[in-house]
Amino acid sequence: MARLLHPTLWRTCRVLSGKTRLELLRLVIDRPDQTVSGLAHSLKISLPRASQELRRLQSRGLIQAVATGLHVRYRPVPDPLVATAAPLLQAMRAAFQRQPPPADEETSRIATGFSHVRRLALARLLLIGPMNTQTLEELSGLSRNVLNRHLRRMRDAGVVRRLGQMNAIADHPHPLAQCLLGILKDSPARAG
Repeated sequence: MARLLHPTLWRTCRVLSGKTRLELLRLVIDRPDQTVSGLAHSLKISLPRASQELRRLQSRGLIQAVATGLHVRYRPVPDPLVATAAPLLQAMRAAFQRQPPPADEETSRIATGFSHVRRLALARLLLIGPMNTQTLEELSGLSRNVLNRHLRRMRDAGVVRRLGQMNAIADHPHPLAQCLLGILKDSPARAG
């Protein structure tokens, strides 16, 4: 029986915010069909850690584990049952192609900017148009302190900016930011 995956977007972003997971995803994209031991050796991490991090990526539908004899090999193949997997994997490929590994920190920051269900809800509101903090507070139902904390994380990620008294979605050129905003535009009613 096939296992159905229904990962939430914010949890997928949380997975993509991890440095080791980004390094593993980059390796799987750059050199498909490696084993967990080969990937662990490349990153100089333990086999159990590599295995756990690869399972996290696989559970989000971003990579495929293929049993070949005694070994399991990993490929950058999106799970067709996860609607967001293909566009996210495409965005990650584009990000990795245009930026060397030290720039993965920016990718991690962007993923962190979307790694909470409340941040996705705020992004959806701001996709309607710029809003002041009071309006966001009323529409989101968040307290001022909680709202400001999430907005600060989103500004730190470069996905939200201030325009005087207004908060607005930033025009971020990074492929992951563009992809995530596109997903949110296309699915405004989803819970994230």
